Amino acid sequence: MTTDAPPRTGAAPVAQRLRLEQLRKTYRSRGREPFEAVKGIDLDIEPGELVALLGPSGCGKTTTLRMIAGLETVTGGRILIGDRSVGDLPAGRRQVGVGFESYALYPPLSVRENLAYGLRARRDRDVRRKVDTIAERLEMTELLELRPANLSSGQKQRVALARALVRNPPVLLLDEPLSHLDAGQRQRVRRELKVLQREFGYTTIIVTHDQLEALSLADRLAVMDGGVIQQFGTPDEIFDDPANQFVADFVGEPPINLLTGVAVGDGTVRLGDAGALPASASSVPAGRQVVVGLRPQDCRTEPWLPESRRPEARPTGAGLRATVLVYENLLEYGLATVELAGLPGRVVVQVTAGQTLAAGDTISITAAAERVYLFDATERSASGTSINTEDSAGGRLR
Repeated sequence: MTTDAPPRTGAAPVAQRLRLEQLRKTYRSRGREPFEAVKGIDLDIEPGELVALLGPSGCGKTTTLRMIAGLETVTGGRILIGDRSVGDLPAGRRQVGVGFESYALYPPLSVRENLAYGLRARRDRDVRRKVDTIAERLEMTELLELRPANLSSGQKQRVALARALVRNPPVLLLDEPLSHLDAGQRQRVRRELKVLQREFGYTTIIVTHDQLEALSLADRLAVMDGGVIQQFGTPDEIFDDPANQFVADFVGEPPINLLTGVAVGDGTVRLGDAGALPASASSVPAGRQVVVGLRPQDCRTEPWLPESRRPEARPTGAGLRATVLVYENLLEYGLATVELAGLPGRVVVQVTAGQTLAAGDTISITAAAERVYLFDATERSASGTSINTEDSAGGRLR
């Protein structure tokens, strides 16, 4: 007689490679047009790697996670764990651990019993030690004898996370695992989750809309929008080399400044009457309208000087004239909200802690050419295709 239960062992299963090949999900209901939530994504996650699916609500990240877990049927494409295609297997046979944003705890059972339930179902021989260990690591030992009804939302989320971790699964799937924790708990649990993931080597996917969580936890990020992966790379690649306007705007705090400009053709881009900035996009023809991306952290500010009084080392026309509206002293650095001469909207720039500004000050804003991003100025298409090429609307110009 055969059984689907994994072998009786206290050791963590070997981490598995996880691949998604043209994965699709279409929802259909009578009287409505079909809705394609996931539009043929490809993803290759190395054994032991932690990948974050990052994007706004409705972008398809949770649907993708649920298809991997076996909680949603797959419309098209393949899911492979190791060399095995699991798209047609029931959830119980995929050997994945899942942590739900909605907790999914058993109300009649204590926290200890909730954590032990899956281990006992798999006839694990070391249930009590594993439960005690994970409870201690996540600072929830005092909760073990309580029932879910006696827990706060943050405590319930820690229990849901612990239940996924206690199995030591080869593949771990977490849906917004820290969203209900307060700030202090979120930082502690985030660090402990990273330590546990490194210690046990889970191949992990975390779904989140919190960019700080994604950037601090993940080895690589998949930034999603409209059911499509817009860019997949390391946190540094995503932040420093965004593929398109959506990625640049979604990742970064404070958000990137997006301004309308015109390429001049001499290595600069002009932003109306405010002035010009250097730009390293050499392939953009003169006169082309572009969207200029300028991160607050990349801005350099100094008092405004007329061209006749500027140092010779500074190129003529380089720098944007701006008037300070609000200055926020955040101790480690300052944030100034400014208005550019002759341009609508407002810009946020970050300044060093010792550089204090006041409302009404006139300043010059400059940046290194490689930190001035140019994007196609035409409206981004809603077709669902990935916008990570120079020819696509909203795509990066180089």
